[in-house]
Amino acid sequence: MASKTIRKKVIECINHAEDNVLEAVYKMLKIYEDSESKSLMTTQQKLEVERRSALFKQGKLKTSSWSEVKKRTRLA
Repeated sequence: MASKTIRKKVIECINHAEDNVLEAVYKMLKIYEDSESKSLMTTQQKLEVERRSALFKQGKLKTSSWSEVKKRTRLA
């Protein structure tokens, strides 16, 4: 589902929600907001993820299917 659609549905739900639901949603959003700036990855790790993502999108990154990975681990 597209972000725009999800956002619209969430807003509709919030507009009709009871106070206890609003409080729960607010608490979840607050936790998300507070943790957003506290990434568990270092800057170097983030750069590596971005680098690999770019290679993947360009078709230049060798990948394996889940079944291939399982076969390799059973042979090791």
